[in-house]
Amino acid sequence: MWYDERDRMDTKPIVPSFTMCCKNGIVELPFIKKPPKLLHDLLMRKHPKSKHFMENIRSYNNMFSFTSMGGKIDHAVNRGRGPYTFKIGGQNTHLIGSLLPNHDGPPKFCQLYIYDTEEELRHRKNAGSSTNPGQFDDGLIDDLKKMVDRYNVLAKSFRMARDRLNEGAGGEVRLRLISGRQTDGRTYNLPTVSEVAALIVGDLENTIDSRDIILEERSGRLQRISELHASYLALQYPLLFPRGEDGHRLGIPHNPRSLSKSRNNQSSRDKLTLREWFAFRIQDRSADREAPTILMGGKLFQQILADGLTMIESQRLKYFRLNQPKLRSENFKNLANAAATGQTNPSSAGVRYIVPSSFVGGKGYMRETYQDTMTICRWCGYPDLFITFTCNPKWPEITRFVQKRNLRPEDRPDILTRLFRLKLEELMRDLKERHLFGRTRAVVYTIEFQKRGLPHAHILLFLHREDKFPEAADVDRIISAEIPDPAESPTLYEAVKNSMIHGPCGDLNPDCPCMIDGKCSKIFPKKFNERTTIDGGGFVGEEF
Repeated sequence: MWYDERDRMDTKPIVPSFTMCCKNGIVELPFIKKPPKLLHDLLMRKHPKSKHFMENIRSYNNMFSFTSMGGKIDHAVNRGRGPYTFKIGGQNTHLIGSLLPNHDGPPKFCQLYIYDTEEELRHRKNAGSSTNPGQFDDGLIDDLKKMVDRYNVLAKSFRMARDRLNEGAGGEVRLRLISGRQTDGRTYNLPTVSEVAALIVGDLENTIDSRDIILEERSGRLQRISELHASYLALQYPLLFPRGEDGHRLGIPHNPRSLSKSRNNQSSRDKLTLREWFAFRIQDRSADREAPTILMGGKLFQQILADGLTMIESQRLKYFRLNQPKLRSENFKNLANAAATGQTNPSSAGVRYIVPSSFVGGKGYMRETYQDTMTICRWCGYPDLFITFTCNPKWPEITRFVQKRNLRPEDRPDILTRLFRLKLEELMRDLKERHLFGRTRAVVYTIEFQKRGLPHAHILLFLHREDKFPEAADVDRIISAEIPDPAESPTLYEAVKNSMIHGPCGDLNPDCPCMIDGKCSKIFPKKFNERTTIDGGGFVGEEF
């Protein structure tokens, strides 16, 4: 943790307290145990093949994952130079297939543990990349397969179904993944085979719990993973959960002792949410307490974070759908009746649910935020300064953090965003309390993420009437649009050279990320102006 992440920002204690990870002990989960030696050495960059493995870790994970992601992955974002970014669009689903593949298709995902195991190595290489399977190391795949078979309880369950099929059980074999657990996952999160799976022989429809996941031998049948299953993340990310450890499941209780002692707890909720689960799991702890298996995943860590965000939003939207009376959605009955009688043109058909403005990114949230901002403009007038504040992966705090762990900045997007938030809040204090550009009447900002994943903030600053910058000379006192002299300002020159120079793009570098249809989407190079001018309306003009 950083000091500015302490709980009480209004005080400066010598020994601060932090609750970002566990909410003052309310969230109680078991720590991740040390992974098998092979995986540990690969993730810690101690294996001879670590570089190759980390560069292709998502593909190697796909070789051994039991489920598939239904979201559309944007590969174009990684065109050209720049840090790797995992970007997903559309509706994300998690699918699991039948035990055996179609007759005209190759085995995929969980089928690789059961079907044609003599050709398993070739099938897994094709699962990692159908276009270029030769890029993978056969010896490494074989070592990973042996590791998964030995330590992963889910793999043992599927191998058990394979053995039954090889014995001639045929279409009567079913593998049921059980959502419940006999032991408390907060105390011991490594289940046994019998706790996560049951092998069913024969027609036993009446014994099947609808909450469980049924894998049937019938080819072509796909079933969506139930959110109740505690081992879903282990099914999707076997290299991050190599022993089949518990993921999130519904009904995990908060720590009752800490819950009763928490002074900040204003909610009657006593169950663990997905957001709390992920917040606990992605925190750095000493190696003797918890193994950093998930945090050292590199590109795969990016994927699980993006996947986790879709899961968190899905859980929140499900709550809104199931609690419409609490949201007073009946107040919208007259609007619905008007749409039904033809007074308006409904934009979509089906059942309508009200999403409150508390859901970040929803229409209600955007509309309310826009109206608040327009009210500020009506009270203060036009904004005086438009400031863009960008995250810099070369900040010394980030550099020190990743160098200790032999990582790159893009391998830890959680650290990038946390540092960005701390520095943005410090900038807000400079603007509002320390009056960096004069007395401030109001500040409005929005945070966006660039194409390659780094966050940046667009800030509108409303200054006091006596502290505005009405003349061009006033603007030149705070804004410089030129490269500093390296002899007079070497530090500023290095900052501008490393972080504020665009390109090269155009004919010199047609593969630059800014290039679209052969032209720079940012319209560089810009025209050069001899001096700053301000027109009658107060806008900066151009003079050549």
